[in-house]
Amino acid sequence: MNDDHSLAQYLAVETAGGPSWHPEESRITFAYNASGVFQIFRTSTVPGLAVWPDRLTYFEDRCTNPRYLTDGGILFTRDRGGDENFQIGHISSEGGLTWLTSKLDSKHRFGVFGRTRYYFQANIEDLSRLDVYEHRYPVFEKEPKLIYRPEEGLVVAAALSSDERRLVMEKYLGNAEQELLLYEKGTVTNLTKGLVGDGKDRWSVVRFLDKQTLLVATDHKADIKRLALLTLSGEFTQIPTVEETIKWEFEEATYDSDSEVTYFFIKEDGYSVLYRGTFRPDGSAELERMELPLRGALEHGDARSFSRGSSLSPDGRYLAMTLSSPTQPTNIWILDTESGESWRATNASTAGLSTKDFADATLHRYNSFDGLSVPYFKYLPRGDRPENGWPAVLIIHGGPESQIRPSFNPVVQFFVAGGFAVITPNIRGSTGYGRTYMDLDNVEKRLDSIMDIRYLALTLKREDPDIDSDRLVIYGGSYGGFAVLSAITEHPDLWRAAVDIVGISNFVTFLRNTAPWRRSLREAEYGSLERDLATLERVSPIHKVDRIVTPLFIIQGDNDERVPLSESLQIYEKLEKRGVPVKLLRFADEGHGLAKRENRIRAYSEVMEWLKSIV
Repeated sequence: MNDDHSLAQYLAVETAGGPSWHPEESRITFAYNASGVFQIFRTSTVPGLAVWPDRLTYFEDRCTNPRYLTDGGILFTRDRGGDENFQIGHISSEGGLTWLTSKLDSKHRFGVFGRTRYYFQANIEDLSRLDVYEHRYPVFEKEPKLIYRPEEGLVVAAALSSDERRLVMEKYLGNAEQELLLYEKGTVTNLTKGLVGDGKDRWSVVRFLDKQTLLVATDHKADIKRLALLTLSGEFTQIPTVEETIKWEFEEATYDSDSEVTYFFIKEDGYSVLYRGTFRPDGSAELERMELPLRGALEHGDARSFSRGSSLSPDGRYLAMTLSSPTQPTNIWILDTESGESWRATNASTAGLSTKDFADATLHRYNSFDGLSVPYFKYLPRGDRPENGWPAVLIIHGGPESQIRPSFNPVVQFFVAGGFAVITPNIRGSTGYGRTYMDLDNVEKRLDSIMDIRYLALTLKREDPDIDSDRLVIYGGSYGGFAVLSAITEHPDLWRAAVDIVGISNFVTFLRNTAPWRRSLREAEYGSLERDLATLERVSPIHKVDRIVTPLFIIQGDNDERVPLSESLQIYEKLEKRGVPVKLLRFADEGHGLAKRENRIRAYSEVMEWLKSIV
């Protein structure tokens, strides 16, 4: 087991990602947390080399999601104290910085970028609604124009036609239900409602193939989300080559608007796989699987870091990708699409650690209570296995419509270096395995996913000699934090300790207090306050506090708009009153999760010290 100082090094491993290409030069801009929090950088792309980057922003709070404009300027976003009220900044080609927005109680999120304009979403008029704005270039000479006020859902500008006269927007009614809208000459038309009717499908638009045909990703008429065609008149067509070839879910795509070629990633049992596809409006297509430099995952997130993981150079020659694996930290790699050669364009620091120090993941499956096959990744410490096996941390991801991947995770490596095995399951409700799998935990079936966790623990106890099942720790953040609280109330006999990070303790108070713009989206997953109140109360851990005997460590940011501070306070106060060992660590300068390195080091170092005293 490493000492406390060397353990902290694992939390200081850096991340670089979210590339965007300069319109003319061999240069990318990206987000990089070398300072301890994401800032904006740029670097030249020299074949075979990682060139030392230029830092462009210097703030205490995170700057994220940079995008090059056609004049060589850069747009990016910044929030304060983790509040997610992102403002838009502009960096000129000479490096000067100007703020384009300054309404600090409103959020601004990027949509699609075109040759003459870009689109963003913002809740300027009404905090409960994100409206769509158009901002033409040059950005200093034009004012943003409000083009659409949605009556429901979260609407995101997603694709522009080549003549920029037609805009396709994605309307989110929930994480698992979207529609596509066409905006043309001030009129908005729903492209998918007539196809879906009263059903629920996932839709995202990839690109225009011509003036009337879209390449989309959808699970319409299928279980997995895959590429298909949709016309502006609402005609849906499957692509035979895709149906025959692709058996896993679509992840992300990038393309050159002057070419038929599209590069896209799928998630093959969690691992990212890259294809080059030529797609035509008549449904014909050719696909070629391409070699990636790492067996791992394409990294992307949201406005808090970078919302896309890949970017194609304007000439279509080079593909920039944010990649990591369990043993390779997150960096930007460049793939020469002609030769197939690739190189790392950034050199994120490993904080003095060798990549040989990092634990690799192995993929496994187990059968849950109803026979469902559930996948998980396992990480083991180095050295001789203890006689009774390693104590283990079971990490439950958030979402729940998300997927834990075989990517580099400093927290996973931190626990492994501290002498814990780490188990990361994709319990029912996770994405990446099809619509049926994703819907198995909806509303009244919420606790079935917690049963998956129980059966994982029982499987480890019965079948895995590497794991000491008498020393299991349950850990999770956000929805994963709810899973932690639920696991120690529904199945308290299994756990030696628990770590809850910004977790939901009461679905009723959570839905009432989460940011107004998010409420309807979360009700689509968890249930409605009006329609499903009894179910929400039944599955909320706060009503079963008397069952908790497991020591609990809670981490919470004061500025969390997603899972408000009140969720952690109420469970903490009830457990403290009952005399259950509980610790609450709050951060006044954080929101939903820990964005700042110094806070991560403090929090997880305290968690490790606490676990050593218990486990």
